[in-house]
Amino acid sequence: MWTVSEGINILRGRGAKITAQRIAILRQLEGRTDHPSADMLYKELAVDYPTMSVATVYSTAQLLADAGLIKILSIDDKRVYFDPTTSTHGHFLCRNCGKLVDLQINEEGFFKSASTAQNSIAQIDNAEIFLYGLCTDCFSQK
Repeated sequence: MWTVSEGINILRGRGAKITAQRIAILRQLEGRTDHPSADMLYKELAVDYPTMSVATVYSTAQLLADAGLIKILSIDDKRVYFDPTTSTHGHFLCRNCGKLVDLQINEEGFFKSASTAQNSIAQIDNAEIFLYGLCTDCFSQK
């Protein structure tokens, strides 16, 4: 995880302009363990930043992703989610209620099994693991 001041320093180091809206987005994402969408962030910030647009949220999110501060998750066809946890982990999406949760994976074991299973793989740089189904709450209501 990162702090707002670390995020600002990383963006500055990449030559990005530091605006009040970008700082506000960094503040909204700092320390979060959920996976907000652009619409959710926009709604959270719109009261204090009425001139901010959803496009600003998306462009700032892309800037943050390029800087390694967040991951942009395209886990469903309705929206993208932003994940401030950039360490390797998977995600589970409930198909009924839309709940999105982190899944811890054994990174070393996962990469080792993937690379030994396929002789043609020399190096794995990144992996995205998305699982879909029903969460326990939705399953118990079934």
